[in-house]
Amino acid sequence: MVLPRMAHQRGKLQTNFIKETSTAGLQTLILYPDALNVIWGGPSSNNRYWKRTTIDGSQALELVGVYWLEVSGRLPLSELTPAKKYKLYFVIQMSQNSSGWDNYDVWFNIRIAGQRSQRQKMRFNRLTRSDWHNVPDNGLEFTVPEESNAALTFAMYDIECEELKKGLLIKEVRIQEVGQ
Repeated sequence: MVLPRMAHQRGKLQTNFIKETSTAGLQTLILYPDALNVIWGGPSSNNRYWKRTTIDGSQALELVGVYWLEVSGRLPLSELTPAKKYKLYFVIQMSQNSSGWDNYDVWFNIRIAGQRSQRQKMRFNRLTRSDWHNVPDNGLEFTVPEESNAALTFAMYDIECEELKKGLLIKEVRIQEVGQ
């Protein structure tokens, strides 16, 4: 049986993330682009909307052009330490030819079952080009419940824009433990 080629990328977490521990003992999880769900980022789109690229030795997803921006992911809370606070960031870069970011906000959302969802918005047009940025600016902070078999879900999206967006590079999603 031949499986259909998908227009959207479905993230595969298993081999596409790493855990690091700082010298201060704080945990960081890094999710690579293949761990993310990307609307219009699947193999059947043939790099028309998103393409894989290498920048500074790191794999990244590069936005070729979409109106509907939606990148999301899911992480089982069992990968994090209970009762600890974390911040989630997307690590992105705006290329020199980026456009379509002037008039609309990009939204960020995180949710843990049983907790209130958190949202932040920001404008990407103010970001310096060709530099890596952690977005949103202050991250999305959450606390892992003491006992839970739930998951953290997160997203970055702009689905209301009527302008073609291009030139966004996504290197990774970082989930960093916050020190006390």
